[in-house]
Amino acid sequence: MDAKRNSPDQLETIRISLQAREILNVLEQERTTNDRLLSAWLGELGLSISSWALNELLDRLNKEGLVRTENVEEVRVVHLRRFGGEVARGLESLDWIARRELPD
Repeated sequence: MDAKRNSPDQLETIRISLQAREILNVLEQERTTNDRLLSAWLGELGLSISSWALNELLDRLNKEGLVRTENVEEVRVVHLRRFGGEVARGLESLDWIARRELPD
């Protein structure tokens, strides 16, 4: 058996892709949310994320033009951008974000 097949790096890559997908799904519905609500939602889905990792992921989504973030007091507010909406709906895709599931 290939020891690298189930390496933590590959599992972490999958986890990040699913976390990014869920963030975009929430934003597609709500348009705006904050880091605290996202953290709680991801935890409910079994995709728990640390504050540091969430900030890193939001920075990456922001850098890729999917979201816009702003700090309001102690909270990081997250807004969906047009390209983020296109990825959320499955019209566009990025190789590091899980693909949208097709309806049954």
